[in-house]
Amino acid sequence: MTPSVNQAVLTHVMQALKEGQIRYCESLGFSPQELFELTHLTVDDMLYLSNSAVQFITLSIDHNMLSRMLTRTEQERVFQQNLEEALSLGASIEFITHFFGLSTLEVCARRRLIGLFVRQGRNNAPDEAVEALVWNEWQKAGVMKLDSPDALKAMMTIARSHKLSLTVIWNLLRQWHQEKLLHEE
Repeated sequence: MTPSVNQAVLTHVMQALKEGQIRYCESLGFSPQELFELTHLTVDDMLYLSNSAVQFITLSIDHNMLSRMLTRTEQERVFQQNLEEALSLGASIEFITHFFGLSTLEVCARRRLIGLFVRQGRNNAPDEAVEALVWNEWQKAGVMKLDSPDALKAMMTIARSHKLSLTVIWNLLRQWHQEKLLHEE
């Protein structure tokens, strides 16, 4: 037998009452008098009430809110995937902080969580061939703003396609931007 809505909600409410969350229980639609009466039920009374064939508790779905939450869930999943990929492509703490807003501790913890161990120190400076490759790929990408989601996507594509460090690419682009070689809108 599958538990009824009555049983599921009553069990949840009884636990919440036990933890002193009276306002929460009221927000679910229970009156103070009903909550008082529920707290004075015996185990047998609770079983009888929970397993009653009469459905006295109904569910309603806020479809607009559910739709917004599903959209937000998708955005969060994409954010987490991009973050993990950026880390695996050699993004520095500074890069992750800039594009994803994580602190140094959060970046280190995330790296440990995905089993990524980064050597200490700076990356080697790229040679002319790598610089030319990144320059050409960036020009092909046609991104006009270095601090944009499109720039992040383009840098990750270049890093992935050419097995380059994301930090090396970002450092080159920032250097070119400072030297006014890249033009932004």
